[in-house]
Amino acid sequence: MFRWSCLRGSGVKFRVARLTRHWIQSPSGRTYARMEPMIRGELAAWLIVATVLSSGAQQRSVKPLAQTEADTGLIDGTVIYEDGRPVKGATVYAVPLGRPMAAIIPHAETDETGYFVIHVSRSWFGKFVVAAKKEDEDYPDMSRQFYSDGRFETVTLTPRHRAATVTIRLGPKAGVLLGTVADAVTGAPLSPCVEFRRASEPNNFLSASGLVKPRYRLLVPANTDILMRISPDGYKPWYYPGTVDKSAGQAVRLRPGEKKTVDILLHPDAGAGETGSQAHWSDGQLSIIR
Repeated sequence: MFRWSCLRGSGVKFRVARLTRHWIQSPSGRTYARMEPMIRGELAAWLIVATVLSSGAQQRSVKPLAQTEADTGLIDGTVIYEDGRPVKGATVYAVPLGRPMAAIIPHAETDETGYFVIHVSRSWFGKFVVAAKKEDEDYPDMSRQFYSDGRFETVTLTPRHRAATVTIRLGPKAGVLLGTVADAVTGAPLSPCVEFRRASEPNNFLSASGLVKPRYRLLVPANTDILMRISPDGYKPWYYPGTVDKSAGQAVRLRPGEKKTVDILLHPDAGAGETGSQAHWSDGQLSIIR
């Protein structure tokens, strides 16, 4: 005698005839001789059907994956401190170069080993700046030209080379400006537009509306002379270290990790109107929206 058993493979059920021990040891050799060709034929047919179905199931499961991989690229790597330790919780950006962007920049956070992975749409393939920040530890966003001065890692993704790996070293830390901003007459808190420029490279600047809040904390490139200007609507322009006279303005220069408190008082100007707040980040040659 024989019985049918159900086996599974690649999501397909198929049946295989199994000879029982009792039937194999049957004393009737003629019965065995008659049944064996029938069993072998039917078993072979079932195996052929199972193989075809299994192959089809595998092809169906692989095809979407292949299409997905072809439609995306990948940038991964590790972020480390200056001493080589991995950085947990850093944000890494892949900023497209040479093409305008009006979308969220691809980015990812590092895990406890400093590892990150960023998936990039095929439509964005090209050259990327890959840089990191960890502002809670005073490491600025080095994807911004103002902070990096153009010194950052770059990679290029193409349909033939859809993956790239980089190692990013944080440092040095930025200097830190902190303090308050208020109306010089009423004491009302203000959130004006601020502009920073490298004194040696005036075209390398960073300006934004809302960057300076009533109580602020700002990162500035370390060991660099930085000019600071605040130009709110309805108020006279303010220049560091605290004057409305542009010619009396000075550059601020901080060491890595150095903190300096600057409380800013803005004076109303009824005749003002030469400037207004900007609606987005702008930093010299690299303008991005996040």
